Amino acid sequence: MGEDRHANDTTNRVVSVTTATSPGDAEQSARIKRYLITMAIRTACFVLMVVVDGWLRWVFLAGAAFLPYVAVVLANARAPRTPGTVTPVVPRADDVRYLQP
Repeated sequence: MGEDRHANDTTNRVVSVTTATSPGDAEQSARIKRYLITMAIRTACFVLMVVVDGWLRWVFLAGAAFLPYVAVVLANARAPRTPGTVTPVVPRADDVRYLQP
């Protein structure tokens, strides 16, 4: 009666590593890459603003002015967190004999 029902549930279940979510480092490097690409386009807008004349100059000026906002929004955008699925790992018959003392 004093036994906790949930204690046996967690000790008897083995979680497969293949169901784990992707590491945070991969997501962070993708976000940094998006930021750097956007800021490179902004730098190109500054250079082209000096080179061209007419209405295109104003387009590149607008790009140079608004791309920092876009870069920050894209850099802070994260993929939605999806809960990992837990699947039990069943040992093969060959592995069972090595587990016994």
